[in-house]
Amino acid sequence: MPQISAILSLPYIQPGQAQKHVTHNEALKRLDALVQPVVADRDRTSPPATPDAGARHIVAAGAGGDWTGHAGEIAVWDGNAWCFETPLPGWRAHCTAEDEDLRFGTQGWQGRSERGVRAAHLGLNAEADSTDRLTLSAPSTLLNHDGAGHRLKINRAGGGDTASLLFQTGFSGGAEMGLAGEADFSIKTSADGAAWTTALRLRAADGMASGDAVQSDPLDATPGRLLTVGGFGLGTTAAPPIADADAALTCGSFALSLPAPGTPAGTAGAGVLTVAAHGAEEAVQRLHETATGRVWRRARSGGLWQGWRREIGQADLLGPVSLAGGLPGGAVFENGDTAAGRYLRFADGTQIAQADAALFARISDDRLEHVWSFPAPFAESPQVIATLPGAEADFTSLAPGDLGPLLQETGTGSAALRMPRAAGAVAFPGGAQVANVRLCAVGRWSA
Repeated sequence: MPQISAILSLPYIQPGQAQKHVTHNEALKRLDALVQPVVADRDRTSPPATPDAGARHIVAAGAGGDWTGHAGEIAVWDGNAWCFETPLPGWRAHCTAEDEDLRFGTQGWQGRSERGVRAAHLGLNAEADSTDRLTLSAPSTLLNHDGAGHRLKINRAGGGDTASLLFQTGFSGGAEMGLAGEADFSIKTSADGAAWTTALRLRAADGMASGDAVQSDPLDATPGRLLTVGGFGLGTTAAPPIADADAALTCGSFALSLPAPGTPAGTAGAGVLTVAAHGAEEAVQRLHETATGRVWRRARSGGLWQGWRREIGQADLLGPVSLAGGLPGGAVFENGDTAAGRYLRFADGTQIAQADAALFARISDDRLEHVWSFPAPFAESPQVIATLPGAEADFTSLAPGDLGPLLQETGTGSAALRMPRAAGAVAFPGGAQVANVRLCAVGRWSA
């Protein structure tokens, strides 16, 4: 017969043994220490100075004194000395200092929080099943950090599987976000839990966005959609092309090949159209001709487009003028100098011609004459004004008082101007003349 038990090493009473009570009491003492074991703590490296009988501790690593060499064992004070029980795998003890149930294994003594919990199903205030193995029913759920950040991980086995967050109402799907059977991240919505719309997809390769919540093309004006780079000409090096300016009613910049429907007559080449709208019935447009630099504008009121008007800039002030249908089409002013004088044309059709040193010579006893060829032709006969010089040296063989009012026969290209002899003045002698007469003609270059 063995002398000790196989598990707790309790001493057996042997046949014919004297003082059997000693062996029996030894076994009871060990059972008293090990049945329903409760230890005070497990972090002591030296025994307490005045322990009570029956005091139990788990000896910490590095312990000294009477506990030297007994790390991990259960130390029991029997009233006179420390006794030590060596734990076996699976032993359990309650630690009052930590209010924790400890279990002994390959890693030594560990509490529940150190060992972790593994369960096939876990339901918190709810029933878990084989599909929803972790089920929680609560007003809210908190996943807090443990000193810094916190990351929630949802892993899938392969690229064709799903790793997503599903939002439901009455257990019917309404929205889902994550990796739904593809590499791209998507956000989907559903009104009935059956038909789903991919509102936003972010491409895994480069993060580019697509989906029903994003513009389908640069001219997509669907309300509520996200604007992409290049949408309505924003953020791009090439504005989206359109064919008809009359149909451009959304705000933005657009490319046109001129001439095009709805654009001003006479435009050509590449054009950029900018639109600002105040609703479908009210809008303004500005058209830039890239080749000429000309700028046009017009407005839409009550659903009707008004006529185009060209904007005048610094480069348009001086140059050839033109007029068609009562509207100017060239520069604001045009001027020039010829041997016959100088002229100034206005965009409204007015023309002024000037000569500073006209010579009126005697053609008869009664007249002096000068024929002026205008420096630029008029559209109709202008009105000519002559201003006599102020220096006496400019008058030859006559005096200013010898001259009567100016007579003129004007045409579109020239004027015959005559100064008659004043009443009572003597006949003009041979060689009579007036030099440096200033002439001014006012009329129209365009009818």
